[in-house]
Amino acid sequence: MAARAEQPLRLEILDLRHFQARDLVPLLEEEGGIWRRQLHWDFHASSDVVRRYVDMRALHGYVLLEGRLPVGYSYYVHEGHKVLIGDLFVSAPYRTLEAQHLLLQNIVETAQNTPGVQRIEAQLMMLESASVPELYPRSELAVFERDFMLAEGIGGLRRETLPAGPPAPVVFEPWSERHLPAAAEVIARSYQGHVDSRINDQYCSVAGAGRFLHNIVQYPGCGTFFVPASLVAADARTGQLYGVSLASQVAPRVGHITQICVDPAQRGRGIGVELMWRSLRAFSERGCEAASLTVTASNAGAVRLYQRLGFRTIRRFQAYTWEGFPK
Repeated sequence: MAARAEQPLRLEILDLRHFQARDLVPLLEEEGGIWRRQLHWDFHASSDVVRRYVDMRALHGYVLLEGRLPVGYSYYVHEGHKVLIGDLFVSAPYRTLEAQHLLLQNIVETAQNTPGVQRIEAQLMMLESASVPELYPRSELAVFERDFMLAEGIGGLRRETLPAGPPAPVVFEPWSERHLPAAAEVIARSYQGHVDSRINDQYCSVAGAGRFLHNIVQYPGCGTFFVPASLVAADARTGQLYGVSLASQVAPRVGHITQICVDPAQRGRGIGVELMWRSLRAFSERGCEAASLTVTASNAGAVRLYQRLGFRTIRRFQAYTWEGFPK
């Protein structure tokens, strides 16, 4: 964490809608540099969306000021019964616990006092504070450790070093929009009782999983959807979907696995390994030299599989959910 500025900070909070995109350009460029250097991720698509919605006065959130200088920002999206905190970033010279907590607490307080909101979700890669749990009652806040993993030199990965793939009659097909309804059902079944369904409640229903898939395909939050490395596994005779691997491109030579899951009834047959292998091979064949993914640290089986495929953890961050707060 950066050292505190020599003079006492005069931190203030102001509604994001008082600002124009040009006011946030230095912050967005600084944040983009961190994503590029540390995570091999081109942040431009995400920052372009932020700029566009800020200028439309359509993005809710707060700007952290030191005097008149914007030194941090955070925004959120209201989705029915919940609020999703999209990002929180504080410039390095001002990145103290006080500064980060001030932004976070204002966002959370606003969300908690919004009529109809019963839940808040956040996965904040740039939030460095490990003391967030001290700010909220345990009955409200749940914290989940997540790993951002990277595999480099994916062109050198050899299929023979991995477990055998599934026997017939499983076939693998390119992703198509027609797969979306069945994929949503597979995702909902796969995450039933899974820790990730506590982090993202879209996994808890077929309708929610459908919205999740739509967001992956249509919006750049997880990179630009990359059809060549996205595929499904299905029964060759009936066409029933068994599993799905969805991918995006996050930099010119870097891919990202945004979703991989296998129907619980079909686990243990090597379908997940084969899906991952085929996605990584497709990345490599189209010029990617590395691939990344995120995984909940407590999901030990998945972590071991990814490590076997050459992934290593390069950043650990926290996912947060707030529920049961007073209204």
